[in-house]
Amino acid sequence: MRKGIRAGAVLSTAVLLLVLSCASGPPAAGGAEAADSFVFEGYGQDASMLTAMNKAKMSAVQQAVIDLIGVANERAGRDTLEEMLYNTANPNAYVYTDTYETLRKDKVGEEYIIECRVKINREAVERTLNAAGLTGEGGAEAAAVPAPAAAAAAAEPAAAAPAPVALTPEEKRIIDRYVRNMTYMVYFNEETAEDPFYAKTAVGIANEYLTSNALEAIDMTQVESLKKDQQLVYEEETGQAISIIQWLAQKLNADVYIEIDGRTSGETVGDKYYGQANVTVKGFEASTGRLLGSQPWNSPKTFSTASEEAARINALQTSVYKAMPHVIGQAQTYMAKTLQDGIKYELIVQNSVDTRLMSSFRRKLAKEVKDIETVSQTAEETRYSVYLIGSIEDLADMVYDVAETLPGMEGIELILLRGKSVTFDSGM
Repeated sequence: MRKGIRAGAVLSTAVLLLVLSCASGPPAAGGAEAADSFVFEGYGQDASMLTAMNKAKMSAVQQAVIDLIGVANERAGRDTLEEMLYNTANPNAYVYTDTYETLRKDKVGEEYIIECRVKINREAVERTLNAAGLTGEGGAEAAAVPAPAAAAAAAEPAAAAPAPVALTPEEKRIIDRYVRNMTYMVYFNEETAEDPFYAKTAVGIANEYLTSNALEAIDMTQVESLKKDQQLVYEEETGQAISIIQWLAQKLNADVYIEIDGRTSGETVGDKYYGQANVTVKGFEASTGRLLGSQPWNSPKTFSTASEEAARINALQTSVYKAMPHVIGQAQTYMAKTLQDGIKYELIVQNSVDTRLMSSFRRKLAKEVKDIETVSQTAEETRYSVYLIGSIEDLADMVYDVAETLPGMEGIELILLRGKSVTFDSGM
């Protein structure tokens, strides 16, 4: 099993566009004190320091919105949120300004970079979410309804939506453990214009960050070797329908793959060397390719007395080390919410010649898990995608239990258990 990791990576998001205009602001912040736990961090970048600070505040507000309505609803309602919340001319209406704390203040070129921590005015945020029809589980659907239609619908008695099934304490513990023990694979954007030396150096720095924080990382040499040896297999299996990086992540049992792109620059002034790095780090779910998080970072100009190459590497380390915790935090938050529908595992049953028996097997197993999908079925083998809140060992135990109730499958045997995939011989 994978090693444990340190929980609580810093949660942040990409820069929010903040439009300062003369438009009227949102309702004024209430006087009620927010809960101490409703504190979030944000990031802002702009040529104006004040605007960068406001962007950082609204970035923190976005984290609060995600906490209140969930990642999926926040994304689905992004247009409405931009109009009614994120582009406000009065960010202070949504934060307690006396709690504002600057975590970082830099100037890169002509732009200021601000990171902050601030307590969010929960009541003010919730009032705006209510006005936008984006509260709770119905947020994503409400965001898709035009404002007049939403208002008309609000006037009609609404049918009670089925309440989501609450997770048990044990299920919450399993999801938390899974998220804390996720495996990461880092690679560079293959279409990058950056020198391959610096692109690979950035990957090495990212892996160093992961391992130094007790996060499970896949070594780049393993990725390079598999990529070189399996190119034809990749093309035959996928038809290039997915990227080779996602395919490699799946083959290497990574939960999240991280892609690094960017450019470095350097200059020599006398006997002094300077470097700068602008990078974007993105995190993707390995099984689906879904974007989990993205964070750009521009390093301040770094200095070295050794060489321009050393100065560029110093700049890369600064940028990658700053961006990684944000992307990891985003990935962990998104995955924790997504996994409430079950962790996806691959189940392979070899020697599946009796299709009726396999159908009975699938129906019985479906009663024990969150969901099960048939990926492919032949007389030689049947492949399933199984979703459950549990470990791969739990799935193997369930397979044994179900097979014992089906005449003809009592002799089922475990062939291989690796990562998130388990293979059995049906015993037919």
